[in-house]
Amino acid sequence: MNELDTNAIYPATLLVVDDNPLNLQLISTLLRSKGYKPVIANSGHNALKYLEQKTPDMILLDIMMPEIDGFEVCEKIKSQSRYADLPVIFLTAKNEVTDIVKGFSLGAVDFISKPFKSEEVLVRIHNHLALKQAKLKVEEQNKTLKSLNQTIALSNKQLEKQANDLKELNAQKNRFFSILAHDLRNPFSGFVGMTSLLRDGWKTMKEEDLEDFIFTLDQTAEKVNKLLENLLKWSQVQLDSLIFEKSVFLLEDLITEAFDLKKEHADKKQLTLINGIKNNDYLEADEQMTMMVIRNLLSNAIKFTPKGGIIKIDTMKLGNNMLQVAVRDNGIGMSNVTMKKLFNISEKVSRPGTDGEESTGLGLILCKALIVKQGGKLWAESEEGSGSVFYFTLPMPQGD
Repeated sequence: MNELDTNAIYPATLLVVDDNPLNLQLISTLLRSKGYKPVIANSGHNALKYLEQKTPDMILLDIMMPEIDGFEVCEKIKSQSRYADLPVIFLTAKNEVTDIVKGFSLGAVDFISKPFKSEEVLVRIHNHLALKQAKLKVEEQNKTLKSLNQTIALSNKQLEKQANDLKELNAQKNRFFSILAHDLRNPFSGFVGMTSLLRDGWKTMKEEDLEDFIFTLDQTAEKVNKLLENLLKWSQVQLDSLIFEKSVFLLEDLITEAFDLKKEHADKKQLTLINGIKNNDYLEADEQMTMMVIRNLLSNAIKFTPKGGIIKIDTMKLGNNMLQVAVRDNGIGMSNVTMKKLFNISEKVSRPGTDGEESTGLGLILCKALIVKQGGKLWAESEEGSGSVFYFTLPMPQGD
């Protein structure tokens, strides 16, 4: 065997266990000459004590020793999981088949018969250390591969999420332009047409016809203004440019103002508006955002409640310093299919009100965005034909 084959492949430490001092000296000298680091133990007990403190790269173990033989030493070593991959080579004069089989069954990787030949010892040591090193390299490569696979899987998930986000953004964009193209264009077209008629024929119109024209123009202008306001606020939320101005305010004042604004519409449908807000219900939130949410939810309730119905707003204090506000109606309600699409901008769920009122579905989406921005939640409960309840939560002042 040439020099290259028997030189140490790395400065390995070998524990040599033998009760014969001459054997220890011969093997130690041989190992050092090839760049290995031999550590000697003259008994099985001393070998086990050494292993309690340090871990060699290989063990050369004699079988026939007093007190505790090599088989028992090997069995004790291999009973510990940390030594499962530690190569053990028996150096022994016992070369019966039964001894060899027993040694392998205990976890040894090889047998070298005494008296041994130097070249044979070095080649076997070199080969088993090379196998160990290759195994460690494979394990390391497997770990690296596993880590790469995990990274790839994570990247795929991120790419999938980005693709879904992009799909959602595209759907939102399409829905946004649909609102602009249809829901905004229609009232504007009607508005422009009526103003043209009014401009050209107001002198010849009867007073009652003129009043109807003016009333319709006013209603159309209000619808367009509300839609534009919702579109503007929604786009600001999406761009994260909406300024949040937190303050402490009395909720009852907002409900009273919202009822005053919607009184004419409610009276027209003979609806009863009930303010169940207590005068000690304070919120710590953005007052304008909250007012917009209340107005939209109240408009929604009025729109889908038939004549003679009841709409009530009440509250309940929650244990986490949050106030739950409920807008209840006994209107036409919603199906489960509609409920699932309710707060999704990419789904068109607009439907006419009980008096044919137009709807874009954007108001509810905006409401949820405004509530979430303030640290709250918004959800709905409804049953077709039995009315709806829209809930939202917002923080109360600390200590309330």
